[in-house]
Amino acid sequence: MGLIRAVTDLLLPRYCKVCGRRLDMGEQHLCISCFLGMPRLEYLPEELSLAERILLTERNVVRAASMLKYEKESDYSKIIYHLKYYNHPSVGSWLAEIGARELRDKGFLDGVEMIIPLPLSSVKQRRRGYNQSAYIAEGISRVIEIPVADGIVTREVSNQKQAGLGRFQRWNNAEGLFSVAQPESLAGRHLLVVDDVMTTGATLCSLIQTMEKASPDIRISVFTLAIVE
Repeated sequence: MGLIRAVTDLLLPRYCKVCGRRLDMGEQHLCISCFLGMPRLEYLPEELSLAERILLTERNVVRAASMLKYEKESDYSKIIYHLKYYNHPSVGSWLAEIGARELRDKGFLDGVEMIIPLPLSSVKQRRRGYNQSAYIAEGISRVIEIPVADGIVTREVSNQKQAGLGRFQRWNNAEGLFSVAQPESLAGRHLLVVDDVMTTGATLCSLIQTMEKASPDIRISVFTLAIVE
């Protein structure tokens, strides 16, 4: 396998998603220097995380965590661009595996029974070719061996692009986006909701509130790959 990888890397070189340097054997998506320099966020069970502070008003949310701090001008924002727009969703799955192992060891994923990726509208998914949040969910699923429930919650419409909108506009823009196709499958369960980036939390809260109305007795944990501080 080492020889095959060496030949493959020679013919089809791979490059770091952050700095653009050619990757060596054993490096995945990021070079070791950029991997070690990632703006990581540590989840501490005894403290409110930034994600938990944003989602504090959602009564069914029991815990929330994000792996990376997102800054638009940082080179590390390229990870999200590769994940969402450059047809490299596997970078999200890979990072989610790493994050899930750490969160599992801290008890964050205890009791989770189902993983729900934040859905895209059918129009946007056809255009992009994939749902980046589903790839993040699959990375977590490989670690905790809990199924990804893709399709139980659907997105009815594509909201206006959130980038560039103010906080109030984002919340208005996120109303009425989702519906629950199979509410009975959520009843009484502990769900892990997964998304790529949390900014104001408007879209996530819209999804959570839709699920709460369909099944009031659910418990929800939230994981996002990145969060805007």
